[in-house]
Amino acid sequence: MELVTAQSHWVWSQKAQEIEPKRHRVGEMIWPQWSKEAPKKWLEDGLIVDKSEYVKEGQTEIFDFM
Repeated sequence: MELVTAQSHWVWSQKAQEIEPKRHRVGEMIWPQWSKEAPKKWLEDGLIVDKSEYVKEGQTEIFDFM
């Protein structure tokens, strides 16, 4: 399995939320074991995006400062 590394950490995309809304919320960090390196297929399928490329409106979270 080929992995891709995030500049900050990986978050779920809108597409991931649409597929499984009970498990994934757009902009939330993906599972901790995959937060820095995730399967390349997830990125290719549009399920994850790098936090640095995701613009969230509203409240700041602790990971914004890390």
